[in-house]
Amino acid sequence: MKRALLIFLLFTLALFASGQVHGDYNKRLYQSYVQDQMHLWKGIISEMTLEYQTSHDKALLYDLCFAYYGYIGYLISQENEKAAKNELEDAIKKTEELDKALNGRHDVLALQGALLGYRLILNKFTTMYLGPRAKKYIYTAYESSDNCFNCNIEMGNMKFYTPKFLGGSKTEAVQYYEKAVKILETSLLKADHNWIYMNTVLLLANAYKETGRQEPACSLYSQLLEYEPAADWIRNDLYSKCRSE
Repeated sequence: MKRALLIFLLFTLALFASGQVHGDYNKRLYQSYVQDQMHLWKGIISEMTLEYQTSHDKALLYDLCFAYYGYIGYLISQENEKAAKNELEDAIKKTEELDKALNGRHDVLALQGALLGYRLILNKFTTMYLGPRAKKYIYTAYESSDNCFNCNIEMGNMKFYTPKFLGGSKTEAVQYYEKAVKILETSLLKADHNWIYMNTVLLLANAYKETGRQEPACSLYSQLLEYEPAADWIRNDLYSKCRSE
């Protein structure tokens, strides 16, 4: 029994060292997202961080930064500002490291702008100087590549959440979200069942509802349930409310 356990442990360590284990992280993030168990993300992020410290794998760092992005957004939505602030500082450092590794790539610039936007949400006193910085990151990213999925997402977020008198427009936000979804429809993020795909479709559905377009919002919820039948929180909350309104 002990020998079998030892062999198993050695096999696991060999996989870990060869980088074959970290492909599982995105699957676990996706499953916790689908099952509405977002509290599991903190542990997964810790595991990803630990492996990155050993492997220095750029692909793993990329996934880690987006995992931080999703988790912090969730914490903010749950009004857990203390935890969000703690995670944000680590996320910003890791994303700065990613930016250096990928030489200022557009999708990383957009991610940096999004994290600055989180910092702005968590500390309203930073609006005067962080607001323009976040916008600059996002606009630069979008201008560098308007076919970048998260460049469009962050342009949409910026337009959606910025007050109208400061240039915000939920109608314009819809256009960016639609483009982001269109890009993702033919991407590996959809094919591989990545949480980013589902989350982006939900952003678009919410934008439809906020601009009085109930029918297409309901249609998107229905499409997501066909894509992922296990997402009961979409079925029991978003979709059921959508049909009854």
